Parts: sequence; structure tokens; C-alpha cells
Amino acid sequence: MGTRPADDYYALLGVDANASLAALRRAWRRLAQRWHPDRAGPDATVIFQRIAAAYAVLSDPIARAAYDRRRGPTARGSRPPPSATAPAPAAPDAPVRRRAPGVMLTRLSRPLNVLLASGVARRAEGDVIELFLDAEEATQGGMVTIPMRVPVRCPACTANGAAACARCGSLRTVEDLFSAWLAVPPEVADGVVLSPSALLPGMIRPVSFRVRVGVDA
Repeated sequence: MGTRPADDYYALLGVDANASLAALRRAWRRLAQRWHPDRAGPDATVIFQRIAAAYAVLSDPIARAAYDRRRGPTARGSRPPPSATAPAPAAPDAPVRRRAPGVMLTRLSRPLNVLLASGVARRAEGDVIELFLDAEEATQGGMVTIPMRVPVRCPACTANGAAACARCGSLRTVEDLFSAWLAVPPEVADGVVLSPSALLPGMIRPVSFRVRVGVDA
């Protein structure tokens, strides 16, 4: 069969090859909170990218079936048969997406104020930010990190429970640096909304990103 992947995606997420989508999601959320660079520091970036790439593949039924074929017959034998509610694995000759989103899309991985100023992003309704991808980026997919300032609950108020707080001027909120990590799936369609992989503790208004492909800013 094909070459065995260098990383065992199931091992990276700490699940077995029979894991359901719900189990994968729980494992991803737990690991993303632990290894997100905003919490674990910049040295965790490589680990976080590997975990994100693993989840992006295993959470997609077509990409997961292709991965299991490359991984070898032991993995295929350990997969449970499809149920009435679970999507059936793709046939061997089914088209497979060109690349799992394990590479950085560097043009989009810039501070939000830079993306807004250059027309690569714009604010839409509510806390939605539109992100403009070119055709190659949308086809390939990849990882994006966008640093921005966001309001969070004042940790000094939370810790002390004081009515007056010097840190936030008793406003109960402060601004903190947040790096929004996005996993852009290959062949992403225009209008798809992506949520960051993990949020800051105490983040007041979660932000989301709407993909725009072939649309002028």
C-alpha cells in the first residue's frame, strides 16, 4: 500500500482508529487548549500545527478514509463498519482533496490591523470578519494565525472580587492579545464560516471568520 504517514494522527490526538467524530472533537478541544501558543507559548506552535493538521484530516470522512488507506491494513481493519448515521468511507477511486491543511498560509497570517489596512480582511456584521482568499489558497487550504486585540474579563477582578479595580478602572474588562488559529479546509467554498481553534480564557465576544473567494474587498 502507500507510504505510511510520518505522524500517526490518531496517536497525536490520543484516540484509537475507532474513534467517533465526537471523541475526536473532544480530544481536539482538550489538546488545543493545552498547546495553543497563546497559552503554552510560541515554542508550542509546531506541536499545535501538527495537532491541528491531524484533526483537520480525521474530522473529514473523505480525508480520513484516504489517510487510513495510506496508514495500512491494520488501521483499516480496526475501523468500525459504517452505521446508518455515520457517513460511509469513500471508495478507493473517490476523489481525495489535494492537501490536508498542515501548511501555513503566510499571506493571511498577519496581525488583523494589517489585514484590514491592506484589504485582505474586512469587518462584517457583529463579530464576523471576512477573510479574502485567492483561488490557490482556497484550493490548497492550510493553517492561518491572525493576532488581534480582544476584550476579556479582567483577571484581577475575577481573582479578587473587588468592587474597585485599578487594572481595568472598574470596567471589568481589559484588552488582551489573541492569536486566532484557523484550519482552512482544502477546496473551501465562498461563504464558509470558520471559528478559531481555541479561545482565550474570559474572552467576551468570540470572533468568527467568513471565507470569501473570488470576491473583491
